[in-house]
Amino acid sequence: MTHPPIELPKFSRKHRNMYQHRADHDLARHSYRMELVGSLGAIAWPSLCANCGTDTDTDERLTVRKVFNRPRSVRRVSRGFQGYVIRGAEVPYCTECTARHRDLVPPRTMLGDAWRMLWPVLIPMAGAGFFFQLSFRIALDEQRRGDMATKYIWGIPALFAFILVWCVAIAWWSSRSVRVERQTEVTKACDFSDDVSRIWERERRIYALRNESFARAFADVNAGRVWTVEDDRRSSRVSGIVFAVGLAAAVVVWAVVVFAPL
Repeated sequence: MTHPPIELPKFSRKHRNMYQHRADHDLARHSYRMELVGSLGAIAWPSLCANCGTDTDTDERLTVRKVFNRPRSVRRVSRGFQGYVIRGAEVPYCTECTARHRDLVPPRTMLGDAWRMLWPVLIPMAGAGFFFQLSFRIALDEQRRGDMATKYIWGIPALFAFILVWCVAIAWWSSRSVRVERQTEVTKACDFSDDVSRIWERERRIYALRNESFARAFADVNAGRVWTVEDDRRSSRVSGIVFAVGLAAAVVVWAVVVFAPL
């Protein structure tokens, strides 16, 4: 049976914000795109393989994680000072495509992951380790002498032990992006963006889809979440109102400060 051409909402670049433009540029170059409201966990997925479009078990999912750089702006700073965030989606893939993805993923080793994690902090760890063993020996010597101040001396090796643990924790946290599994031609079949909403809008993302059957089914099960051109226009009007109100408030504050009697 021949299906009519899939109809997805068209994007108008006139009213789109900087996050939408950046997402449009960074996503995979697929023919089918849609912008949906909601988190990755709230989106509904059809029982089709995102890569080949064949029927698959709804419980068969492949976790696809992506690293998104966070620009330094008021919107992002309000959510924390992270330079990047990691987001993951449980995307349906068939057994064959999942196996194909596993074959394409570059092999990783525990030793390699440990090296990538720890090499930026090797110098402070070496210094902390040296002074830890030195202060530990001194504390043991003082312990044998029975000095009353021994309990205070143990604070020095404890400090360097804390520095060692802190270095490992910082290295593990800051290297999370390095440990994210790379995308392959399989997982890029269903690509997704970071949150492209402004601070007063609902969370939403842009999805780029390669397979027409999957794109059609994906659009059907998420029909109530589609962000349209009219939504962009409405948000643009709100943005103008917010800017005008903020400017008027700034002028009022300036006038009060300058012209108010002392």
